[in-house]
Amino acid sequence: MYRGDLLRDGHPPTATLDTNSAGRLGLSWRAHLEGAVDGTPAVSGGMVIAGSAGGDLVALEAGTGIPVWSKHGLGAIAGSPAIADGRVFVGTLTGRAYALRLSDGTAIWTWRGPRDAALWASPVAYMDEVILGVASPYGDTPLVAGRLVAVDAVTGRERWNICVRPGCGAGDGVWSTPAIDAGGVAFVGVGNPDDGVLAFDALTGTRKWFRSLYSDAGRDLDVGATPVVFTHRGREVIGLGSDGGIFAVFDASGVPAWSREIVAGSAVHGLIASPASDGTNLYAGSASPPEGMFALNPSDGTTVWRYDTDQPVYSAPAVGKGVLIFGTGAVFGALDAGSIVVLSTASGDVLWSYDTHAAVRSGPALAGDLVVVGAYSGDVFAFRPRS
Repeated sequence: MYRGDLLRDGHPPTATLDTNSAGRLGLSWRAHLEGAVDGTPAVSGGMVIAGSAGGDLVALEAGTGIPVWSKHGLGAIAGSPAIADGRVFVGTLTGRAYALRLSDGTAIWTWRGPRDAALWASPVAYMDEVILGVASPYGDTPLVAGRLVAVDAVTGRERWNICVRPGCGAGDGVWSTPAIDAGGVAFVGVGNPDDGVLAFDALTGTRKWFRSLYSDAGRDLDVGATPVVFTHRGREVIGLGSDGGIFAVFDASGVPAWSREIVAGSAVHGLIASPASDGTNLYAGSASPPEGMFALNPSDGTTVWRYDTDQPVYSAPAVGKGVLIFGTGAVFGALDAGSIVVLSTASGDVLWSYDTHAAVRSGPALAGDLVVVGAYSGDVFAFRPRS
């Protein structure tokens, strides 16, 4: 699932990539889809599953990149596929979600959202349900009511459906992906006009608390980043960034711990990339000047180190063993420039980089020592350490 390779307290990561092997990464294979690959590919059962803005969903052999199956014309896919119990779940900007059989791509069910809605968020498979975030189409035209919907993973039938705003008022779109803690509480960012984080029961949709990061005042400073849930000084806390350039940390009951402006953000910029944690630092990528990657002290948000890039960062960083990997590249402007970068989590020093000649807004997937990432060009790149 999206962000599934993050280090979580008490749960060892699947990533074995470390500071030694990261420096020996080399291209293993490359595959092409129609349209930009902006979501993080999913790796499961010896296959890589990736979706594209051109409506492609493909399964590739993880070792070779050879296609296993493919689906076309699903509608633009902006998020990441989720995989559970032999099924693949994916949402599209047409407001539809699909379940397919992992082994061969056979269609299982289709869910259709409200009129004019778009599914930017990645679906989350939890227990026997799939949670979907509902938001407005690009440009908020029209502005629709932000929702969270849970459907049965087997049948696609709705379990529950809630609006973020009272009375299902327009706005507060959910294009962040929910993060769920060990107790079944989910946390998700929401867009304008309230620009904050919502906590809810993942099995029932029951609202627990909501905290706004700031007054939007018509600035369109959404919280589109997925929260990161981690333990700090013996208590569970939730950290997330925003388009406004604010990074905030709350405890599990919603009490603010700290909030800090890391960069001066703006619409579709700022700290739009989902953050990461390795139990020592928080890591946040910036799409606003100074563009790059920040390592933050989880106690107060002070900067431990900063790595400057020559491109904005929209790619959610992934954590391995002492390494941090992410992509660079724009949403507006020069889309034929971008790279994949691996840094030391201890110092921020560059261990390895690769010029993709295309913007990389996809978050990397780490599975063992395999690194898989998508690019604006429609290419999916796979890297492994060379002997």
